[in-house]
Amino acid sequence: MACPRCLNEVKPVREPRCKKCGKPLENSQEEYCGDCSRKNHLYTEGRGIFPYRGRVKQAVWDLKYRGKRENVRFLGTALARLGEPEVRRWRPEVLIPVPVHKKRRRLRGYNQAELLAKACGQLWGIPVDTRVVQRLTNTRAQKQLDPAQRRRNLQGAFAPVPGAARYRSVLIIDDIYTTGSTVDAVAAVLRKLGAVHIYFLAVCIGTGS
Repeated sequence: MACPRCLNEVKPVREPRCKKCGKPLENSQEEYCGDCSRKNHLYTEGRGIFPYRGRVKQAVWDLKYRGKRENVRFLGTALARLGEPEVRRWRPEVLIPVPVHKKRRRLRGYNQAELLAKACGQLWGIPVDTRVVQRLTNTRAQKQLDPAQRRRNLQGAFAPVPGAARYRSVLIIDDIYTTGSTVDAVAAVLRKLGAVHIYFLAVCIGTGS
């Protein structure tokens, strides 16, 4: 299990942060990171709690690829506690974890984003709905791809679940935010279902532009 004492030493992303995705900025005079300056994201706003490096990166990696399901205990609590100010401001109706393909879920035994969402939902008193967006294709791992390849990799990857409930304000939960391609792909489906306000929270966020 990830050591809470060690992970408590990891500093969350502080201001200055990008007003759109929450990535750390080097210059306090800037409002947006390079990525958000160039791209019109489909979500409204979001935040990643920790920079994607060091011990917390390893804890997320172990949860995602090494079966360390017990890491959800700390990571979910940290996400809920440090993300609560944004959640109070955003006031989402529901939490929607980024879905994984059924083959990957069967191989891994769980969807780490769903486990994180449920941990947060319990602490915030907000329901989790896993029957809104489904993953149709078992895409290549995003970590292997550049930004353009990430977008192409996710084309047609997500779709509405037949008979899905419709929400106006939703919060997408994921483990890692890098370029926003995954969140945008999920947000595109939610927009088609009538969502107006779409936010995201992730345990980790990349620090590149």
